[in-house]
Amino acid sequence: MLKRFRTFILCGIILSGIFSFAWTAPLQQVSYAQQQSVREYELKAVYLYNFLQFVQWPEIKRPVSKDGVMVIGIVGESPFGEALKALQADVQRNGMKPVRIIQYGPYQEHMDFRECHLLFVGLSEKGNFKRIIARLKDSPVLTVADTENFIASGGMINLVQTGGKIRWMINRAAADRAGLRFSAQLLTIAVKVVEEP
Repeated sequence: MLKRFRTFILCGIILSGIFSFAWTAPLQQVSYAQQQSVREYELKAVYLYNFLQFVQWPEIKRPVSKDGVMVIGIVGESPFGEALKALQADVQRNGMKPVRIIQYGPYQEHMDFRECHLLFVGLSEKGNFKRIIARLKDSPVLTVADTENFIASGGMINLVQTGGKIRWMINRAAADRAGLRFSAQLLTIAVKVVEEP
């Protein structure tokens, strides 16, 4: 799997210009047809990492230095398999901004997600979307899922498939309340941007 993951990164950057890891690279759509050997959640793992590069956090949430560790949390059943571990390994190997992964497991009322920069909410927690969002209390944590009604429940980014590509919907109002700012690139490619609360 690591070999396949590295191949995707190489092909994505050199051949297809796919959603590069670099801060300065253009944000682009990803077609399944372009990388048929890459499974859906290997691709989505790359998206999570890259979302971190295209969102501005308030000063209190930013890493202490340019090379500070960013934290991705997963609540609920993780659909990523080994993809996030492979991502971590490649990030470290290539000297990119480091990332730490926290697997929370099924949602429980006592959980505190505020140490995360990004929280992915699994499908298994669809019934808890509103509880999880309320638990964050507008903390500067980017919430992401790939499940219907996530945006309507107060989530910030929902990954969707359209025209054979992975795209995303954005709840800008929710992000604004948390003090997060999306880059123009991220907003431009979104299939829908919710502006009002």
